[in-house]
Amino acid sequence: MNQKKILIASVVVNVLLIGLIFMVKGNAQQQAQEFVKETQEKTKYQIGQVNDNIQNNNLLWSIVDSTWKSKDKSRAFVKKLADSQKVPRCNGKNCSGNEDEARLRTSISNNANDRSITVGWGSSGKTSIKYSFKVIYDEKERFLTIDVNDLLGKTSEGSAGEEEAEEEATE
Repeated sequence: MNQKKILIASVVVNVLLIGLIFMVKGNAQQQAQEFVKETQEKTKYQIGQVNDNIQNNNLLWSIVDSTWKSKDKSRAFVKKLADSQKVPRCNGKNCSGNEDEARLRTSISNNANDRSITVGWGSSGKTSIKYSFKVIYDEKERFLTIDVNDLLGKTSEGSAGEEEAEEEATE
């Protein structure tokens, strides 16, 4: 009789353990699915940002090339060229409908230390420039060079402070 009771108790414990395994497995599966979903959303966002950077910076490089090859390198020409272009990507997707969002940003500087026009594209806000290039002129408004350090990922010391001062002057 003791063996019967032990056998019955053993069967009950085995059934409880099997039930526990299925319950834990279901919960683990749900947690894994939630983790994968979050990871996929983050990855999709990052891929969108990378596509923005590549396609929009390709547009900037084509404008740099057009400016460099052009006989007219005046600020007016560069501004007109920039205004005629629209960035292909906005906030992780193709730009459509919102003209202001797809517009290239330009900033003209006329101070004694920096006579230039900066052309770039922004992330948010009207004056925010995310990636850009700068066409630099001398004091007689003659073309000197095109600074593409920002597009190459190189930043010069002090440029952040100068850009903020330029933005405040243009507002």
